[in-house]
Amino acid sequence: MSKIVLFKIIKGEDGYYVASANDYAIVTQGKTFESLLANIKEATEAHFDEKDHLPHPVMVNFDLSDMVYA
Repeated sequence: MSKIVLFKIIKGEDGYYVASANDYAIVTQGKTFESLLANIKEATEAHFDEKDHLPHPVMVNFDLSDMVYA
């Protein structure tokens, strides 16, 4: 059984990236995008217990359509 967990990622006013899962109660943040990805993996693994057999690696999809370019 495979699971796809989609996250919405925004950059908050405080400079942290914030990720929230669309269909699950999973929210995490990171100062850098790289730390956010690690935190998403950790938070997702913590959300699902071992019987759910979370597939590895955890994959993240994100939408860049709302980005503002200077």
